[in-house]
Amino acid sequence: MTIPRAFGLCAPVAAALLFPATVPAADLEVVLDGLRSAEGHARVAVHKRVPDAAFPAGGVVGASWRPAGKGKLRFVFADLAPGDYAVAAFHDADGDGKLGQNAVGMPIEGFGFSNGATGFMGPPGFDEAAVTVGPKDGRVTAAVRIAYPGG
Repeated sequence: MTIPRAFGLCAPVAAALLFPATVPAADLEVVLDGLRSAEGHARVAVHKRVPDAAFPAGGVVGASWRPAGKGKLRFVFADLAPGDYAVAAFHDADGDGKLGQNAVGMPIEGFGFSNGATGFMGPPGFDEAAVTVGPKDGRVTAAVRIAYPGG
């Protein structure tokens, strides 16, 4: 039996659709430390760089939360493409899903960023908090220490 020429030309395309090229991916493990209490939730977001946007305003590629607890909490964001990512986290002690702020917009709940990055009169820049996930990395770990306003 012969295969019509049109079907023979489609074989490479069909193979590409059925067996896509694998893109290297790695897991980003975020380790939170320093939560003061087990009240509320610990919330973590992983961000990609967004041109012309201030971190952490956009570029969320993954987010997770879990009940807060003293000691270290681990979050794993699986199968991230190679690139730079920055992590923002906070202790949502009152459980309302938002970082509590006072009347002038300063945080009143604990928060932190990857690399221990800190900002002045606002969050740090993406570059200060950036963690690189390489094409051959199996798992990259980013430590985030939660700090509370007023010490």
